Amino acid sequence: MKNNSSQDILNHFTKKMNTFEMQISGDKIGLSVSGGGDSTALLYLTKEWAERNKKTIFVATVDHGLREESLKESQTVKKTCESLGIKCTILKWTGWDKSGNLQDAARSARNRLIGSWAYSLGLNAIATGHTVDDQAETFLLRLARGSGVDGLSGMAESINKDGIIWFRPLIELQRTQLREYLTMNKISWFEDPSNKNMKFDRVKMREAQGFLDSIGLTVGCLSETAQRMSIARNSLELITKEKIESITEVTKLGSVKLDLETFNDLSVELQNRIYSHVLKWVSGSIYRPRFKSLGESMKNLSKAKSHTISGCHIITDGKKAEICREVSKIRCSNNFLEEFDGRWVLESDIAKDQLIIGPLGEKGLSQFPTWRDLNMSRISILGSPAIWKDELLIAAPMIGMNMGWKCILKKDSQNFYSAIVTH
Repeated sequence: MKNNSSQDILNHFTKKMNTFEMQISGDKIGLSVSGGGDSTALLYLTKEWAERNKKTIFVATVDHGLREESLKESQTVKKTCESLGIKCTILKWTGWDKSGNLQDAARSARNRLIGSWAYSLGLNAIATGHTVDDQAETFLLRLARGSGVDGLSGMAESINKDGIIWFRPLIELQRTQLREYLTMNKISWFEDPSNKNMKFDRVKMREAQGFLDSIGLTVGCLSETAQRMSIARNSLELITKEKIESITEVTKLGSVKLDLETFNDLSVELQNRIYSHVLKWVSGSIYRPRFKSLGESMKNLSKAKSHTISGCHIITDGKKAEICREVSKIRCSNNFLEEFDGRWVLESDIAKDQLIIGPLGEKGLSQFPTWRDLNMSRISILGSPAIWKDELLIAAPMIGMNMGWKCILKKDSQNFYSAIVTH
């Protein structure tokens, strides 16, 4: 979109939202708002659209706790929303162990927290403030990492994750256009200083865009290429879905069994896609493993060598494999409103004060000498949800010790197969 007047931007946004409206059930819609320029524009544009379409907006803002200003910014977002008559919830992230990629970890945590928040409110649609600039930066980042078709296909306009539609109504607009809209309407926003920190790869790509524009690799050009890659990805996903249904089985404990004899007869591309999907689904990661790590793991499969990769524990005899959650990667939680490990919902009328959810682990398993009678693998049982009070095991509902608790695998077999295709 080339026109930058406030009305032009609103008209463009309205058309986009109207195309998404059929996917929004009910009269409620969720927004992810950080207080930055993009999400602030999203907030005000959505407010105008919602008033015309009789929708109620709910906002989530995440305090990552990584900067001194973070809490203040979250509180300011909440005050802004309240002044607009919009309910806002501040979600706090406290789980970073200072290992790995900070921006990736923060992004994953944000998606997980907001997804759980939406689930608790019965929302089926969440809008985010991603722009065409984000699309171009993502394309460049993945190109630099040697990504294939999936990585280069970039971000979809909308995607269904666990029954919630995440959509990006600003994906065709540039940051400069949104800031002009805010300026014209005398709306303030925050500038996150990390967006200028050159230690982050995304910032490096952002700074390089000026030079790329001068040689014809504009944001629009990069975005169009990403869209073409999306078409190719969709075709490959449909083929993958057809193959994976005949060679995998999702267990009661959320592990996945894989028929290696049939798997080994498939093309390398299909093997990579199927195995990556299994690893992502079991671990809850939004990213597939790097190709090098994936290749090494697949060699271990052929050698009947059990191992760990990407938060998963692989058990194999060379003919069959079971991909389980890696127990040491499961974090305990005292938040019973949030899905445990990103996929379990635990419910009970029992008072939850001083209780935590964690994996059963060795300590819990030692209290079940007859666990072999369950006909489940030891590793999958170790990672199953349990309720603890300090060192005391209170319940382990997935293996029969219910004690008034109900445990639901939100990501079931239907989710496993449907999640292959990017909707």
